[in-house]
Amino acid sequence: MTLQQLCAARGLPLEALAERAGVPLPAIVKIDAGTLRVQPSILRRLAGALGITAATLQGELRAARRRQEIPRPSGTWWG
Repeated sequence: MTLQQLCAARGLPLEALAERAGVPLPAIVKIDAGTLRVQPSILRRLAGALGITAATLQGELRAARRRQEIPRPSGTWWG
């Protein structure tokens, strides 16, 4: 799951996550998009604000990146 999805599941806007974790919103947006590598201290703060472990959050973010990297088929499938 992405940070946005994790927040949505908790009824928490990204802005509130930023405030709770003490992380600037633009950084959270970049982490969520995969354009900014999350540092361990930030990961722990975000995880704490979401009520999950840092390892769980790291796993969710990695899984989200892998899903984004899967190329989508184009054209027609011929079975």
